[in-house]
Amino acid sequence: MRFFFSSKSLLIIAAFCFSTQFASAQSTEPAIATLLQVEGSVEAVTAKSPKGRRGINGMLLFSGDKISTAKNSKATIEYRDGSRVRLFQNSQLVLNLSEEQATSKRTFKFQLSLNKGSLRGRFLKGLQRTRIRTPTAQIGVKGTSVRIKDNDNRATVSLTEGQVEVSNISSKTILNPGQWLPDFGRTEDLTEKVAPLPNILHLKTDDYELDFRDGKAKQLKFSVQLQHGISGKSVARSGLVVFESDYYSIRLPKRFMLDKKGFARVLVGIDPPRLTDPGFKGLITIRAFMDQDGFDDVAEGSLVLKILNAGKKRTLLINPEGGVTEKNN
Repeated sequence: MRFFFSSKSLLIIAAFCFSTQFASAQSTEPAIATLLQVEGSVEAVTAKSPKGRRGINGMLLFSGDKISTAKNSKATIEYRDGSRVRLFQNSQLVLNLSEEQATSKRTFKFQLSLNKGSLRGRFLKGLQRTRIRTPTAQIGVKGTSVRIKDNDNRATVSLTEGQVEVSNISSKTILNPGQWLPDFGRTEDLTEKVAPLPNILHLKTDDYELDFRDGKAKQLKFSVQLQHGISGKSVARSGLVVFESDYYSIRLPKRFMLDKKGFARVLVGIDPPRLTDPGFKGLITIRAFMDQDGFDDVAEGSLVLKILNAGKKRTLLINPEGGVTEKNN
């Protein structure tokens, strides 16, 4: 039995096959990030949901996805290399691009657009190249902790760690740690706007050196104070604070509030380092940042703890009767 198809039918079949292959290719595109720490009303506009859908914890994000937060809402976008963007209320962010670079180390190239609102970005040093576009400026990021705000064609950029290059239509400048560009427009001379960040989150604890030879976990008391960056005087201002650390055996407090005097006390639990971790250098860094918009004038706080005897050789002795013991050489 023979089947005959008109040229029009063949065109329809060919178009169907092409569209099916295109859709299949889209569905196999790898996710570039994950949506986490969703609070309030968050919307994600994606290829599969062009009209938007509710953003939820664990949602996979792809190139071209757009994340929007409503009033009193926030969300975190975590990339595959561990870099994070905290998107604050009344904001809109587009994940334009994330691609892995052909280098000896696993490095990434990120491009984002902050259409409105504010964010805090923590990008890993040496592992990525990031460019963030806003209606007012372009920000080139080199492994850093940065805050960016852009509303009504007025932008603010502040930097705690690393380096960023900020440019607008008429000029460009470099920001170094502890500097900011407050409230600038598209055509202003940015070199004249660079200034020291006015305030800082100051962290303090009683013990900066920890001895884990007893094998027991430690609990440290931390004080957090919002201070003027130059005078060190307390700044009476309440706000939400988050602790973070790259150390794998630490129990950080949940997000907490500074009181009306800009002060808080919290507990941090730290477990001994793993015996099988030769890469650990004996230093633990703890950072603190303001977890809401309106705090672009506050530099993040950081504190480094040192573990004693971390550099000594450690040998595991196996005793048939007594089990495993540790010997410091």
